[in-house]
Amino acid sequence: MRQFFTFIAAFFLMQANAFAKDGGVLVFGGTGRLGAPIAKLLVQAGEDVTVFARKDSPKDRLSGLKIDYVVGDLTDDKSVAAAFDSKKFRVVIDASAQRRDSSKIDKFYETITRSIVVHSKRTGVKLFIHHGSIGAGESIKQVPALKDFKQSAGMVDKGMAEKVILEGGVPYVIIRNGLLPVKSDPPATGRGYLTSDLSTFGEITRDDLAILTLDSMYNPARWNKVYHAIDPDLKLRSERP
Repeated sequence: MRQFFTFIAAFFLMQANAFAKDGGVLVFGGTGRLGAPIAKLLVQAGEDVTVFARKDSPKDRLSGLKIDYVVGDLTDDKSVAAAFDSKKFRVVIDASAQRRDSSKIDKFYETITRSIVVHSKRTGVKLFIHHGSIGAGESIKQVPALKDFKQSAGMVDKGMAEKVILEGGVPYVIIRNGLLPVKSDPPATGRGYLTSDLSTFGEITRDDLAILTLDSMYNPARWNKVYHAIDPDLKLRSERP
């Protein structure tokens, strides 16, 4: 499976070389379980990668990778602004998740997303890729599998974050996932895909999400759209989020 991931990286390197690069890629949540595979593929594709992280964020998942770091807190707009001003970025990717110690912050996702969008627009970012959740906000009404699901305040908040993106004036790709592996991070299956059918719900690995992130980044036909990411053959979980 490592060979498969390397092959995918080589493919994206060819795609990257087909586009004129004008700036690097800034990744929020880049030290996490989803952000780290994304950052790894970006590095392998020859991108200039910067990861925004808290001072105490463990960086073991990114060990040995050529990555620049900007220290800050997503809930602090000044440190987010400083990250955007640290160098020129053409793409921003948000793979962040709310921490337990930030659970008391009102409208967490809406607040941090607004900050990212504002500074993306201010600094001329060409694309913002946002990782969200199937069932966020009003979108839950489109998903039959969630008809009996009691929506949490966090999922409502994620819906508001998406609204900020849609109205923000920065080209975007919103990738919603349903269920992710809990106890482990299995390798990519290569079966994951993005669909514009927003009634779908299923599982997907984080490595497959990383692959789909770069696919969206290098494919302008995917821009300014909302997708659900699924692997219909993956059955690691039976419970809903």
